[in-house]
Amino acid sequence: MEFELSISSQLNNINIVRSFLDEIFLKFCLDKKYFNRIFLGLSEAVCNCIVHGNALDIDKKVVIKVSYSSGSLFFEIKDEGNGFCFANLSDPTSVDNLKKENGRGIFLIRQTADDVKFDEGGSKVLIRYKLAE
Repeated sequence: MEFELSISSQLNNINIVRSFLDEIFLKFCLDKKYFNRIFLGLSEAVCNCIVHGNALDIDKKVVIKVSYSSGSLFFEIKDEGNGFCFANLSDPTSVDNLKKENGRGIFLIRQTADDVKFDEGGSKVLIRYKLAE
């Protein structure tokens, strides 16, 4: 079973994403101990789509699809932007980047998730979170 949420590109819609994730946890009877880790990665991905992908254009949508299978939650987050070159990202932990205000989102997604892939030139991210040991 797959669930889908479509939001306009406004940062305050992260609250809608949080409620959507709450509903997913209820529908699949998932342990809430995983919620904060998943929400951190998911909210970073959605914020990247809103800010970088859709350039805060409220007429553009971010679509989130989620499914649960074999002890893992699978997310597909897609924006309407042109994508980005995900192979050339700078390391936010390097000394030169520590004081920068941006550049940590994908790092945080990779740190919280069990698998992260970019598709469609970077305008779609696929994220997997294992919930079972």
